[in-house]
Amino acid sequence: MGHWEFESVPPSMVRMDPNQGDQFNNDDVDLGEALVREVIQNSSDAASGTGPIKVRFQLSKLQGNDAEKLGEYLQALRPHIEACKFDCAPFDNNETIRILAIEDFNTVGLTGRFDAQDGENFASFWRNFARSNKSGKEGGRWGLGKLVFSSASQVRAFFGMTKRHGDAGLSLMGQTVLEHHDIGDITYHPHGFWFADRYENTFQRPISDQEKIEEFSNLVGLQRAEQSGLSILIPYLANGIDEDAIISGVVANYYFPILSGKLEVEVGETVINSGSFLKIAQEYSQGHIPFGFVKEVSDAVRGAIPDFTSQADVGKSELSENHFSAEEVELLKEQYASGNLVSVRVPVLLRPKNDPDVKSYIDLYLKSLPDGDQPFALFSRGPIILSRERRQFLGAMALGALVANDQQIAQFLGDAENPAHTRWNPHAEKLKNGWRMPQETLATIRHSLKNLYDLIAEQEEMEDTDVLLDFFSIKEPEDSTTGQNRKSPKPKPFVEPHETAIRIQPKSGGFQIYPGPGAAAWKFPRIIRIRLAYDMIGANPFKRYSPFDFDLQKGKEIEIKSQESDVRVLSSNILALVVTSPEFHLDVVGFDTNRDLIVEARAADKTS
Repeated sequence: MGHWEFESVPPSMVRMDPNQGDQFNNDDVDLGEALVREVIQNSSDAASGTGPIKVRFQLSKLQGNDAEKLGEYLQALRPHIEACKFDCAPFDNNETIRILAIEDFNTVGLTGRFDAQDGENFASFWRNFARSNKSGKEGGRWGLGKLVFSSASQVRAFFGMTKRHGDAGLSLMGQTVLEHHDIGDITYHPHGFWFADRYENTFQRPISDQEKIEEFSNLVGLQRAEQSGLSILIPYLANGIDEDAIISGVVANYYFPILSGKLEVEVGETVINSGSFLKIAQEYSQGHIPFGFVKEVSDAVRGAIPDFTSQADVGKSELSENHFSAEEVELLKEQYASGNLVSVRVPVLLRPKNDPDVKSYIDLYLKSLPDGDQPFALFSRGPIILSRERRQFLGAMALGALVANDQQIAQFLGDAENPAHTRWNPHAEKLKNGWRMPQETLATIRHSLKNLYDLIAEQEEMEDTDVLLDFFSIKEPEDSTTGQNRKSPKPKPFVEPHETAIRIQPKSGGFQIYPGPGAAAWKFPRIIRIRLAYDMIGANPFKRYSPFDFDLQKGKEIEIKSQESDVRVLSSNILALVVTSPEFHLDVVGFDTNRDLIVEARAADKTS
């Protein structure tokens, strides 16, 4: 039916192995979540426009003769896997093989020529590594996403079957991603292909025999018939990837397009769509996501343009009161204070390196925080949710969303994304190579949601220093008009206001520490020393601290999470936070909610 083949590598060629494990098992996402993100992202990019994208995940086990048949498709890989010194144990147990079938519908499939590098989807999917032809709203930019399929297999292999618009039948190929390896005197390339034969120009020809493809589909449970799209089969599925992990990944990463009716996902017998999502999320959501607010935003995005539009663009300057009339600012404040959803369209000036400046836009949504709820921010570029961008909203006691759907802004922000699509990197190579002043432009975009909050929520958050004046007042002495000792008051010298570099935010059972404006001028790394104690009346709480109150070194109930920083426990009530960038964040919970916690945070004079 097909055979596995690796290209040989001339001895003079530079060898660089795909370090795919590091791409998909990291602090941002684990392998199961990365698989979900890449699959649905690629399917969203290939939408046919005939309805919502539908993605199917089906886990199953092949046993007996079926497992033996599937094992025969992969046995030829064993010498190459052994040469890489990878684990060959999966080949020794073919009584049961875990597999994962992934299929998308209402998509166009892998379009383009089979026998050329034409820049289309087929060539990009099978024959490009660390290169991507995607732009605009399309999700992936690093050309690394497809490596998650081989990473999810214990034998580092997968099969892909596609049906394209206009094709009479299906096409099937396979791929494995190993390392450079030697067998005898021959050095082989990391990428190997499973295919029928070669075209005259040596490109691998996919299998097109429909009877053989139907035999393979029936064996592994693929359901594609006449519908266009892409089907993936991952054999010898890696441990830790199960239905719960996949559903959790869908809920955590694609709630926005699902609630807006643009995406439906089927995991085994579980169907996740706009109607079932909220019920499923109650069981599988692992973080604080106010899905009611997200649904309100998704409805607003589908319904109409925002209620307000900034009178000037951001890109060179950040969003401020100068972008609105005085009447608009008052209306925005009233709408926010009333608990209604505030929606604002903000024009963005983009400066491509080789083209004239262009105007795009982002849409901002803001809502005051309901009683008992926690702050939340959604940062979205098309179907991609950038989970780690939420830090840009730290300190805002509200619900917020930044939505970038326009083609031009999506292209700019896509060039800024890290490989895991969790945050925007102002130093990304594609960003620097494609745009003028990209760091300044990205900063104004990232800060715009927090800037809008600061503009319209300031009246509710403003400190009133006179609120207790009638209760605690001291009568000023009357001026004396006689006597020789009367002196004129000395003028107070002007002191330049100090920009706060460390901000402390209390929360139930703990606190958060995040950067203030002054942190932008720091040199990194920088150490912040943090002392903790329960408050006491008439005594210094730090001097009266006792390990029986809490113990950071032993107390299992204290939970510490940090970003862009490293936490060290110096003693039972002292932490050292080693921060590595001006986007650091510390979140500590687990203290007695019936007592007031005192937090002192000071930056060391010297970096370390």
